[in-house]
Amino acid sequence: MIVVEGVIRDQINHDHDCTEAARRLLAMRSEMTVLIGQWKAAGGSERLPDVREHLKRQPVARPKKD
Repeated sequence: MIVVEGVIRDQINHDHDCTEAARRLLAMRSEMTVLIGQWKAAGGSERLPDVREHLKRQPVARPKKD
């Protein structure tokens, strides 16, 4: 989902149509909602990490200095 969000931002920044990418993102979010519902129905009760927590665990890409 993060990749598709980046594609959407890039398309918007270049004044391109992002309709298809936005539809893919909405479909992914809908699927995630269904999967979380199934997980909870199966007894899942742990707190799920949010995007901010996931990004904190990722190494930060720093631009290379010349």
